[in-house]
Amino acid sequence: MTTDPALQFAVSTDPGGAAVLHVRGEADLATAEALRERLLAEFARHDHLVVDLSRAMLYDGAALRALHALYREAVRTRRQPPALRGVRPLLAKALKATGMHTLFPRQDHPPFPPARTTRPRTRRPEPLPTAA
Repeated sequence: MTTDPALQFAVSTDPGGAAVLHVRGEADLATAEALRERLLAEFARHDHLVVDLSRAMLYDGAALRALHALYREAVRTRRQPPALRGVRPLLAKALKATGMHTLFPRQDHPPFPPARTTRPRTRRPEPLPTAA
């Protein structure tokens, strides 16, 4: 991943051969241009791209504009827009409110490991020393 603490990127390949751009951190006015540049660069580099947003916090209009720039590039190049994976409820709501929810195919995020269901072991308190 890149070293910028506010927004980080990593690229991997999923079992189907698609490149997956993992986005982590907060995408806001301060980092939206970096998000836009990376989205467009990876889209140009890979024939089949999935954008994994499961660890991204996308809050403002600047981040939505970065996603919209990606869609416009797909239209301009006559390619299928990248699929969005791991869209959190807040982003899903923003995409729907702006009408952008129809622009990108969606993928479910692979399931997270099951939550721990066993109770943690508790130690019995040691007895207090008795006064002699």
